[in-house]
Amino acid sequence: MIDLAAELQSVAEADVIGLAIIGADRAIQRKIGRLVDWLPTRGLDCCQCMLLVGMESELVALAEGQRDIIALSGVRGASSGLDHPMTAAIVWNRHQSHYVVIAIPDFAAHQVGILFESERRARRVMEQQLEAANTEARFASLARARLRLARDLHDTLVHSMMALLTQIRVTQHFLSTDPARVSEGLAVAEEAAVNGLARARDAIARLRMPDDLEPAADIEEMLLECAERTGTEISVNIDDNARDCLRNYGVTVKRVLSEALRNIEAHAKARRVQFRATETETEAGRRFVVEICDDGCGFDPTVSKPGHFGLTGMLEFAELAGGECTVKSAHGDGTVVHLSLPPIASSEAPASGPRKPRAVAGWSKG
Repeated sequence: MIDLAAELQSVAEADVIGLAIIGADRAIQRKIGRLVDWLPTRGLDCCQCMLLVGMESELVALAEGQRDIIALSGVRGASSGLDHPMTAAIVWNRHQSHYVVIAIPDFAAHQVGILFESERRARRVMEQQLEAANTEARFASLARARLRLARDLHDTLVHSMMALLTQIRVTQHFLSTDPARVSEGLAVAEEAAVNGLARARDAIARLRMPDDLEPAADIEEMLLECAERTGTEISVNIDDNARDCLRNYGVTVKRVLSEALRNIEAHAKARRVQFRATETETEAGRRFVVEICDDGCGFDPTVSKPGHFGLTGMLEFAELAGGECTVKSAHGDGTVVHLSLPPIASSEAPASGPRKPRAVAGWSKG
């Protein structure tokens, strides 16, 4: 809201208009200009003035927003030489918690209306802009929630159902080729269902928690578990100067890495996987870069696969963090997932050196 007292003080001091400030308790705080000499002296209740006697309720209604303005016409000044009638307007400045009285000769009274109408228009425009911004923020929040739900459903239910469906088909094959192995296939299918249920519950827990509060995963622990589970040779190279970024971007890297490892395990059939995290200088400036490379069968990333959203999810995770993710692959040439993010200033010194890797077959750390 416009501070009328500040805006009009110079005009009042030039005796063009009269200006008065009245506190919330109706006590006169300031008077500037002859046109408000009809008001009591400073410190007195404004309703001791003849024109405002009995108007206490109107002033309260003005302060409570029940009316916009109090207009008094035909007011005559008490100063000598001031014979022309004037119009006085009283408004409430809620930001300063005081009344503002503006007195102006009647021939220019319409200018007061113009002044207040301009202020009201500016306030309406500001309120409309604020409402538009709030609406945009609500839609953006809803869109983020829907994308997050879609990604978590893809990362849990879709992958779990695919694993269960694969095992059911294998068990059906055993019925006609090796009935003795049916019970073994059912046990594996049951384990896939149990794991899928656990992952779905974990996804529900994450959905009930904002992204910025989700705990970051131990990236090296994820790679170690994959090496133990699949027997794939996984090498890890994390520069010391990139460890702070790896911690700060833990959730983003976890989501991209999880999808990459699932694709490697389910489709690539790779023998070797390399994970690298570093800070490097690029044409766009310094960047935090994560690369996940495998020597698997590869694929054509330009070919769309309806119903498959893994690669799309990886790109969305990177964009939400202000970065970008690219996937390069070709049949027979393996796959490279390249994640590039803006670096985050380190708040503490980097680790003195890499941690010693655990002795696990198929696991190495550079």
